[in-house]
Amino acid sequence: MNEKYIENIISVMEQPFYTTPEFWIASIIGIASVYFSVKAFKEAREAKKAAFEAGKTVKIQTITIELTEIAQRLDKLDFELNFSEARDLLNEVSRRIRRLIAPFQDTDYLSQPCATLKEALEQAKAALNEVRPQDSEDQELPPNTIYFATQGHFSNISSLVAEIMGLFEKRTIEVTE
Repeated sequence: MNEKYIENIISVMEQPFYTTPEFWIASIIGIASVYFSVKAFKEAREAKKAAFEAGKTVKIQTITIELTEIAQRLDKLDFELNFSEARDLLNEVSRRIRRLIAPFQDTDYLSQPCATLKEALEQAKAALNEVRPQDSEDQELPPNTIYFATQGHFSNISSLVAEIMGLFEKRTIEVTE
């Protein structure tokens, strides 16, 4: 029985391994596995890149929605606005806008509009400080002074917000094409 095993081993060793069908089948399966692994890796990398771009697009759309809310709020300015309401509105709008544009203020296409918007916020603050009520009751302001002092600035801020929203939308369109 041992002789038969030894004869089989010798006959297998005499025949080159690359002439056996098992070798070629295993080689084809191995090469196909490497090909499909590389292809799957490349597709996964492209899918990750697409998911990242989709995430950025969704984030920009969310920011655009928040900026729209701010612009609408500024457009509905009350004619009988008093100082504390104007101050609170300006503080809220300024805080929200600065938070929303902060990640984009150093980008090429938004650096100048962001700087212009921040300057408009500062100008509105200065205009509001000009009509700040004094402690003495002798200096009573004419009716609607706060509205007239801030309305132009709030309108300018609203326009600049709309411009930034348009730039965001342009970027979103360019990403999805």
